[in-house]
Amino acid sequence: MNKKIKKNISVLIIGFLVLIFVFNQNLFKKLYNIINIDYEDRISNVSGFCSDDSIGYLLSLKKKFNFKFNPQVINYEDSVPDSNWAIYDTNLKNNFDYKILLNYPSELSIKFTPTENYFYSKNTSKYATGLSGIIFDLKVENINFNSEIIIYRKNYGSKKKEIIYKKLFNEIIYSNELIKIDFNTKKINNIYKPIMLEIQNLDKNKIQNINSIKIILKNEFDLKNFEIIDSYQNCYYIK
Repeated sequence: MNKKIKKNISVLIIGFLVLIFVFNQNLFKKLYNIINIDYEDRISNVSGFCSDDSIGYLLSLKKKFNFKFNPQVINYEDSVPDSNWAIYDTNLKNNFDYKILLNYPSELSIKFTPTENYFYSKNTSKYATGLSGIIFDLKVENINFNSEIIIYRKNYGSKKKEIIYKKLFNEIIYSNELIKIDFNTKKINNIYKPIMLEIQNLDKNKIQNINSIKIILKNEFDLKNFEIIDSYQNCYYIK
Protein backbone atom coordinates (compact mmCIF):
# COMPACT_ATOMS: atom_id res chain seq x y z
CA MET A 1 0.00 0.00 0.00
CA ASN A 2 1.60 3.29 -1.07
CA LYS A 3 1.95 6.35 1.14
CA LYS A 4 -0.83 8.29 -0.65
CA ILE A 5 -3.40 5.59 0.04
CA LYS A 6 -2.26 5.30 3.69
CA LYS A 7 -2.62 9.07 4.06
CA ASN A 8 -6.14 9.06 2.60
CA ILE A 9 -7.20 6.23 4.94
CA SER A 10 -5.78 8.14 7.92
CA VAL A 11 -7.72 11.25 6.90
CA LEU A 12 -10.93 9.20 6.58
CA ILE A 13 -10.43 7.61 10.02
CA ILE A 14 -9.74 10.97 11.67
CA GLY A 15 -12.77 12.48 9.93
CA PHE A 16 -14.94 9.56 11.06
CA LEU A 17 -13.78 9.94 14.68
CA VAL A 18 -14.48 13.69 14.56
CA LEU A 19 -18.03 13.02 13.31
CA ILE A 20 -18.60 10.48 16.10
CA PHE A 21 -17.41 13.03 18.65
CA VAL A 22 -19.64 15.80 17.23
CA PHE A 23 -22.78 13.65 17.15
CA ASN A 24 -22.16 12.25 20.60
CA GLN A 25 -21.57 15.46 22.51
CA ASN A 26 -24.91 14.90 24.24
CA LEU A 27 -23.72 11.46 25.36
CA PHE A 28 -20.66 12.96 27.05
CA LYS A 29 -22.82 15.71 28.54
CA LYS A 30 -25.28 13.16 29.91
CA LEU A 31 -22.48 11.11 31.44
CA TYR A 32 -21.05 14.24 33.03
CA ASN A 33 -24.46 15.19 34.45
CA ILE A 34 -25.01 11.71 35.90
CA ILE A 35 -21.63 11.82 37.62
CA ASN A 36 -21.67 15.41 38.81
CA ILE A 37 -25.33 16.48 39.24
CA ASP A 38 -27.48 15.25 42.12
CA TYR A 39 -30.44 13.00 41.18
CA GLU A 40 -33.00 15.48 42.53
CA ASP A 41 -31.40 18.29 40.53
CA ARG A 42 -31.49 16.20 37.35
CA ILE A 43 -35.19 15.44 37.90
CA SER A 44 -35.88 19.14 38.51
CA ASN A 45 -34.09 20.09 35.30
CA VAL A 46 -36.30 17.71 33.31
CA SER A 47 -39.67 17.96 35.10
CA GLY A 48 -39.42 21.33 36.80
CA PHE A 49 -38.92 22.05 40.50
CA CYS A 50 -42.17 23.93 41.01
CA SER A 51 -43.64 23.87 37.50
CA ASP A 52 -45.22 21.26 35.23
CA ASP A 53 -44.83 17.90 37.07
CA SER A 54 -43.06 19.67 39.99
CA ILE A 55 -41.21 16.44 40.78
CA GLY A 56 -38.28 18.39 42.21
CA TYR A 57 -40.45 19.98 44.89
CA LEU A 58 -42.08 16.65 45.77
CA LEU A 59 -38.70 14.95 46.21
CA SER A 60 -37.42 17.84 48.32
CA LEU A 61 -40.44 17.50 50.64
CA LYS A 62 -39.95 13.75 50.91
CA LYS A 63 -36.31 14.29 51.88
CA LYS A 64 -37.10 17.14 54.28
CA PHE A 65 -40.07 15.58 56.12
CA ASN A 66 -39.37 11.84 55.72
CA PHE A 67 -43.08 11.07 55.28
CA LYS A 68 -44.59 8.34 57.47
CA PHE A 69 -47.77 8.47 55.36
CA ASN A 70 -48.83 9.36 51.82
CA PRO A 71 -50.10 12.95 51.58
CA GLN A 72 -52.61 13.94 48.91
CA VAL A 73 -50.90 15.43 45.84
CA ILE A 74 -52.96 17.94 43.84
CA ASN A 75 -51.54 19.40 40.62
CA TYR A 76 -53.43 22.31 39.09
CA GLU A 77 -51.58 21.90 35.78
CA ASP A 78 -53.96 20.01 33.43
CA SER A 79 -51.39 19.22 30.75
CA VAL A 80 -49.25 16.86 32.85
CA PRO A 81 -49.98 13.39 34.27
CA ASP A 82 -50.42 12.64 37.96
CA SER A 83 -47.28 13.57 39.92
CA ASN A 84 -48.13 11.39 42.92
CA TRP A 85 -45.86 8.53 41.77
CA ALA A 86 -42.72 10.46 42.74
CA ILE A 87 -43.33 10.12 46.49
CA TYR A 88 -46.09 7.52 46.87
CA ASP A 89 -45.08 4.54 49.03
CA THR A 90 -47.28 1.42 48.89
CA ASN A 91 -46.05 0.45 52.37
CA LEU A 92 -47.53 3.60 53.92
CA LYS A 93 -51.12 4.56 54.65
CA ASN A 94 -52.77 7.61 53.07
CA ASN A 95 -53.34 10.68 55.20
CA PHE A 96 -55.18 13.23 53.09
CA ASP A 97 -55.38 15.71 55.97
CA TYR A 98 -51.97 16.65 54.59
CA LYS A 99 -51.97 17.99 51.02
CA ILE A 100 -49.34 19.08 48.51
CA LEU A 101 -50.62 21.71 46.08
CA LEU A 102 -48.59 22.10 42.89
CA ASN A 103 -48.87 25.02 40.43
CA TYR A 104 -51.40 26.66 42.75
CA PRO A 105 -53.09 29.56 40.91
CA SER A 106 -53.28 33.02 42.45
CA GLU A 107 -56.76 33.18 40.93
CA LEU A 108 -58.92 30.27 39.82
CA SER A 109 -60.90 31.40 36.78
CA ILE A 110 -62.28 30.48 33.37
CA LYS A 111 -62.07 32.93 30.47
CA PHE A 112 -64.64 32.99 27.66
CA THR A 113 -64.03 34.54 24.24
CA PRO A 114 -66.63 35.21 21.51
CA THR A 115 -67.26 32.51 18.91
CA GLU A 116 -70.17 33.04 16.49
CA ASN A 117 -73.29 33.57 18.65
CA TYR A 118 -71.87 32.40 21.99
CA PHE A 119 -68.73 32.58 24.15
CA TYR A 120 -66.36 29.63 24.33
CA SER A 121 -63.64 28.65 26.80
CA LYS A 122 -60.56 26.50 26.28
CA ASN A 123 -59.94 26.60 30.03
CA THR A 124 -61.21 23.88 32.33
CA SER A 125 -61.40 23.40 36.08
CA LYS A 126 -60.84 20.49 38.47
CA TYR A 127 -60.86 22.03 41.93
CA ALA A 128 -63.68 24.61 42.04
CA THR A 129 -66.67 24.59 44.39
CA GLY A 130 -68.62 27.37 42.72
CA LEU A 131 -68.62 30.85 41.20
CA SER A 132 -67.60 33.96 43.13
CA GLY A 133 -67.55 36.66 40.45
CA ILE A 134 -67.73 37.71 36.82
CA ILE A 135 -65.68 40.29 34.90
CA PHE A 136 -66.49 41.74 31.46
CA ASP A 137 -63.63 43.04 29.34
CA LEU A 138 -65.35 45.61 27.10
CA LYS A 139 -64.35 47.68 24.08
CA VAL A 140 -66.37 50.54 25.57
CA GLU A 141 -66.58 51.98 29.09
CA ASN A 142 -69.87 50.29 29.97
CA ILE A 143 -72.93 48.46 28.66
CA ASN A 144 -76.51 48.73 29.83
CA PHE A 145 -77.28 45.10 30.49
CA ASN A 146 -80.71 43.47 30.82
CA SER A 147 -80.10 39.89 29.79
CA GLU A 148 -79.77 36.38 31.11
CA ILE A 149 -76.38 34.71 31.22
CA ILE A 150 -76.30 30.93 30.80
CA ILE A 151 -73.18 28.82 31.38
CA TYR A 152 -73.51 25.26 30.12
CA ARG A 153 -71.94 22.20 28.52
CA LYS A 154 -73.12 20.10 25.60
CA ASN A 155 -72.28 16.50 24.83
CA TYR A 156 -70.74 16.12 21.39
CA GLY A 157 -73.46 15.55 18.81
CA SER A 158 -76.22 16.52 21.25
CA LYS A 159 -78.38 19.65 21.32
CA LYS A 160 -79.24 19.22 24.99
CA LYS A 161 -77.55 21.72 27.30
CA GLU A 162 -76.22 20.79 30.73
CA ILE A 163 -76.93 24.03 32.59
CA ILE A 164 -74.26 24.98 35.15
CA TYR A 165 -75.32 28.53 35.97
CA LYS A 166 -78.14 30.85 34.88
CA LYS A 167 -78.93 34.36 36.09
CA LEU A 168 -80.61 37.54 34.87
CA PHE A 169 -78.36 40.62 35.02
CA ASN A 170 -80.20 43.94 34.96
CA GLU A 171 -77.61 46.64 35.54
CA ILE A 172 -74.93 48.78 33.95
CA ILE A 173 -71.83 46.62 33.35
CA TYR A 174 -68.49 48.44 33.55
CA SER A 175 -65.36 47.18 31.81
CA ASN A 176 -63.10 45.01 34.00
CA GLU A 177 -65.19 45.64 37.12
CA LEU A 178 -65.78 42.62 39.37
CA ILE A 179 -69.42 41.68 39.80
CA LYS A 180 -69.70 39.47 42.87
CA ILE A 181 -71.53 36.15 42.67
CA ASP A 182 -72.09 33.59 45.37
CA PHE A 183 -73.09 30.36 43.67
CA ASN A 184 -72.04 26.89 44.81
CA THR A 185 -71.65 24.08 42.28
CA LYS A 186 -69.13 21.42 41.33
CA LYS A 187 -70.63 21.01 37.86
CA ILE A 188 -68.06 23.55 36.69
CA ASN A 189 -65.35 20.87 37.14
CA ASN A 190 -64.66 18.83 34.04
CA ILE A 191 -61.36 18.78 32.14
CA TYR A 192 -62.83 16.78 29.25
CA LYS A 193 -65.89 18.82 28.29
CA PRO A 194 -65.52 22.46 27.20
CA ILE A 195 -67.82 25.14 28.60
CA MET A 196 -69.98 27.60 26.68
CA LEU A 197 -71.58 30.86 27.76
CA GLU A 198 -74.58 32.53 26.12
CA ILE A 199 -76.14 35.94 26.67
CA GLN A 200 -79.86 35.84 25.97
CA ASN A 201 -81.62 38.74 24.17
CA LEU A 202 -78.70 41.16 24.25
CA ASP A 203 -78.42 43.52 21.31
CA LYS A 204 -75.90 42.27 18.73
CA ASN A 205 -73.99 45.57 18.77
CA LYS A 206 -73.56 45.29 22.54
CA ILE A 207 -72.30 41.70 22.24
CA GLN A 208 -69.72 42.87 19.69
CA ASN A 209 -68.42 45.31 22.32
CA ILE A 210 -67.46 42.43 24.64
CA ASN A 211 -63.84 41.27 24.23
CA SER A 212 -64.09 38.47 26.78
CA ILE A 213 -65.87 37.35 29.95
CA LYS A 214 -64.02 35.89 32.93
CA ILE A 215 -65.71 33.78 35.60
CA ILE A 216 -63.92 33.81 38.98
CA LEU A 217 -64.20 30.44 40.73
CA LYS A 218 -64.24 29.39 44.37
CA ASN A 219 -61.14 27.33 45.07
CA GLU A 220 -61.78 24.02 46.84
CA PHE A 221 -58.39 24.36 48.55
CA ASP A 222 -58.36 27.95 49.75
CA LEU A 223 -55.03 28.56 51.51
CA LYS A 224 -56.75 30.73 54.11
CA ASN A 225 -58.40 27.57 55.45
CA PHE A 226 -55.15 25.60 55.93
CA GLU A 227 -51.89 25.70 57.85
CA ILE A 228 -48.98 26.17 55.43
CA ILE A 229 -46.19 23.82 56.51
CA ASP A 230 -43.85 24.50 53.58
CA SER A 231 -43.95 26.52 50.38
CA TYR A 232 -41.90 27.44 47.35
CA GLN A 233 -43.23 29.87 44.75
CA ASN A 234 -46.70 28.45 43.88
CA CYS A 235 -46.18 25.01 45.45
CA TYR A 236 -47.46 24.36 48.98
CA TYR A 237 -47.43 21.65 51.62
CA ILE A 238 -50.47 22.24 53.85
CA LYS A 239 -52.55 20.72 56.62
